[in-house]
Amino acid sequence: MKITVLGAGSWGTTLACLLYSNGHDVSLWEFSKEVADKLDKDRKIPFIGGENISNNIKISSDLKMIEETDSILFVVPSHFLRSTVLSIQKLGIDISDKLIMSATKGIENETLLRVSEIIEEIFPKTKDKIVALSGPSHAEEVSKKIPTAVISASKNEENAIKCRDLFMNDYFRVYTQNDIVGVELGASLKNVFAVAGGIVDGLSFGDNTKAAIVSRGLKELVRLGVSLGGKEQTFYGLSGVGDLMVTCFSKHSRNRNLGEMIAHGKNLHQAEKDLKMVAEGVKTSISAYELGKKLNIELPIINEVYDVLFKNKNPKQAVYDLMTRTPKSE
Repeated sequence: MKITVLGAGSWGTTLACLLYSNGHDVSLWEFSKEVADKLDKDRKIPFIGGENISNNIKISSDLKMIEETDSILFVVPSHFLRSTVLSIQKLGIDISDKLIMSATKGIENETLLRVSEIIEEIFPKTKDKIVALSGPSHAEEVSKKIPTAVISASKNEENAIKCRDLFMNDYFRVYTQNDIVGVELGASLKNVFAVAGGIVDGLSFGDNTKAAIVSRGLKELVRLGVSLGGKEQTFYGLSGVGDLMVTCFSKHSRNRNLGEMIAHGKNLHQAEKDLKMVAEGVKTSISAYELGKKLNIELPIINEVYDVLFKNKNPKQAVYDLMTRTPKSE
């Protein structure tokens, strides 16, 4: 199949390489011509130590490349998703007859829409056809062919299976399911708790504290996710518990790393600059905070992360306030 991957960060490039190794005709799009040209010359996956990119993968900043493709995989940062899809629309390219997949994780701040909802809003004929690819999967490990399991989720079972068959191989196992709402929410919200996990590490607290963040974070994730239409069972699988574990504990987690830098005294601007990659948990914490207020749902960890990131609350005080909340049953 001819596949165009939109987004040439570490994850997008890693997935492009995986698809090529599975025998597909792959093109890789990068917004910046300068970055695209450098990537085309260097042929190394960016940010993660540099596994090789095959010379047979076309790298370009020309979005028109998707005209001739059978399938599109979105891996752009969530806050650039709408502008990217609008650019496709302005080019007069109809993507509704293509297999549309997304590995982008986030909830739009202004509209509180999920990734698939944004695409469907701009291209209504794609409604219920989009596939979300998500799960505990760091580019650093997938690029080295370390065994990984993820979810291919779509309301359209046929498309979920098509996505599975494109990606699945002996080190990348793909399960299918139809709860794209739950999978997209799990993929997005877990990043907020990863920031909290990083703050715990930066404050030199221990395993007890991290376990509390993960387990109580899961409770908040389920509470919010089910209220937004996700299935509770989904959050106990790869895109819920699995994603929480890998993002809260891994040295590769950019959201955990950002939280750790915040706990060490850096402000948000400094931490994002030093990270050099997008930490989706920052913007998602805004959306999660607003959703909690809109739905009147109690989300103590999410609210504390929001206050630390955007109201300059002292991280130690945030932990203290979580620990001294009114006693209650679990």
